[in-house]
Amino acid sequence: MNLSNSLNNALNRPILDQDRPYLVIDILNNNKVIKQYKKLSTAHKVKNRLDNEYGAYRYSVRSVQTIQQWS
Repeated sequence: MNLSNSLNNALNRPILDQDRPYLVIDILNNNKVIKQYKKLSTAHKVKNRLDNEYGAYRYSVRSVQTIQQWS
């Protein structure tokens, strides 16, 4: 892999804050990141509130480390 390819790959990755390791993600909207949280329990509370507003399971909580391993 040359330098331009690696630079393009780095620019396409989302900017993730290591101090906030949990993400609430909108599954139906191409895994769009809604917000980052420091605590897993807070992220799950927000996910549950958003799911209740939507009326079905739509949101997911993932860790930043998991996302970085996939890319």
